[in-house]
Amino acid sequence: MAAGITRTAFALVLVVAAVAQATLLPVIGPVAVLPNLVLVLILVRTARRGMADGLLWIVLAGLVLDTLALDPLGTNGLALLPVVLVGGMGQRRWFISGPAFPMVLAISATFAYALTLVAVRAVAGEGMAPLPAVLRMTTLQALLNAVLVPPLYGLVGWLARAEPERAP
Repeated sequence: MAAGITRTAFALVLVVAAVAQATLLPVIGPVAVLPNLVLVLILVRTARRGMADGLLWIVLAGLVLDTLALDPLGTNGLALLPVVLVGGMGQRRWFISGPAFPMVLAISATFAYALTLVAVRAVAGEGMAPLPAVLRMTTLQALLNAVLVPPLYGLVGWLARAEPERAP
């Protein structure tokens, strides 16, 4: 029963983060570059619970983000796949040597997500964004995402305390 409650709570946090990221943060944000809350949540959840769990969550996150951004269904879900792979690399190693390792993973995941999203949109016929502009914006966003890793890792850990551990 506790596992169902924590999964429901994480789903709610994920949906609220996606809605805030797409609607609220752009309006109240003082700068043009904003953190990707959904990316960091998926990254830390994958690092705590494994790649299979992360793959399940990108389905929900992708559908919500695609709906809010009016992207073709599957665009954001495909772009989040590398985030799950990066999060899987960090499984069992998070914060062993301090916060530097997970922050580097967040930076890597941000670049992987952005480049995959640009590629998926280009293949879908939406045109290709200029790569230098994408890299500039992604660098700033990656730094913001890295700063969010410790508090969101704590939040996901707090939600997962009631959830039983699964064998790897």
